[in-house]
Amino acid sequence: MANDVLRRLRLRREWTQSDVAKRVNARIQAETHRESAIDANVISRLERGVISWPDEHVRAALRGVFGVATNAELGLFSKRTRRDREEVSESKRRDFLAVSLASILPDVMPSPSSLGMKDIDDIAERTFALEEWDRRSGGLATRHLAFAELRNTVDLTKSSMGPRVRDRLCGQIANLADLAAWSAFDAGQSSSARSTFGLGIKAAQEAGDDGLLCHVATGLARQEIAERKPVDAVALADMAMGDVPLSALAMIAAVKAQAYAVQGDEAEVMRQISLAESIYSRVTDLRSEPRWMWYFTEHKLHGETGHALYLLATVKGRPVSDLVSRLRRAVDSQTSNRARSKAIDTAQLATVLYRQGAREEAEHYARTATDLSTVVRSARLDAALAEMRRAQP
Repeated sequence: MANDVLRRLRLRREWTQSDVAKRVNARIQAETHRESAIDANVISRLERGVISWPDEHVRAALRGVFGVATNAELGLFSKRTRRDREEVSESKRRDFLAVSLASILPDVMPSPSSLGMKDIDDIAERTFALEEWDRRSGGLATRHLAFAELRNTVDLTKSSMGPRVRDRLCGQIANLADLAAWSAFDAGQSSSARSTFGLGIKAAQEAGDDGLLCHVATGLARQEIAERKPVDAVALADMAMGDVPLSALAMIAAVKAQAYAVQGDEAEVMRQISLAESIYSRVTDLRSEPRWMWYFTEHKLHGETGHALYLLATVKGRPVSDLVSRLRRAVDSQTSNRARSKAIDTAQLATVLYRQGAREEAEHYARTATDLSTVVRSARLDAALAEMRRAQP
């Protein structure tokens, strides 16, 4: 019997069978430190029901990849063990709770008849809290909440409100769209992220807010960089230029440095990094700037420019000056409330050190990155850790 449950889980995330196989292999290697040979054909056989009960490591990896607790939620079922019967029982208990809750909770929270500034301030506070959680926990853990909040906020456009409140509401939709899109991108859902970034750009333009347009456009630019579309990334960074704070101008320069790094333009990378640092040196009080830029601390600047040099070194296939020291400053200074950035930067630093033969120091940072991965659920981090392991001697 075909495993339609597993197939739907994959299609919902817009993954190919090869995408699933790569993620399963990465998880197995992370847990067992052994290479795995799962490929698209194995995933196809699982979905067709040819394989109904893969080995323990594959089952655990699939649960981790799809973020489920039991084998039953993957459509995998065996009557042979008590443990599996318990898992099915647990699944049935969850179904019972879902049906029970559905009978007492409304399907949709009704929109208020009118909207005021206090309502917008409440949305802003919730968005800020979600952003902080996303940076600590990763997009795989937070994207569903970000999209739910975005959907509820878009529904508020049906309410009655004045023009100033509507502008503020559009601005908050832009901010939430940026968060939801970034969490989707971090979770490996490229198509969903791209369309949501597009919604954010339209909402920021509707609000007439250059700052939020900058916020969303640079988010999409980072996705373009990751997907090796540097020309589009530079165009988005140029779109972000406007009436924005100094920290945002420094951020734009750092993003451009990453885009030029993908093109292998070393001179322009160094020019943009120098520009970013020069601009940021004029920031006297980050907390006096808009809240959406509070995350862009000096440590974050080191991480962003370090990533540009990391990309450049990858493209050039050789060491790049100041890469290690810049990443080291970013890693050693970031706190646990920025666990995702710290983990990715740490994995990249370990990768560079392995490649340079500094094995002892590399091992130290590799352990740190691996430890952080236990509290961060991020497809981007998984990719960075896989690259780190390939660099290990």
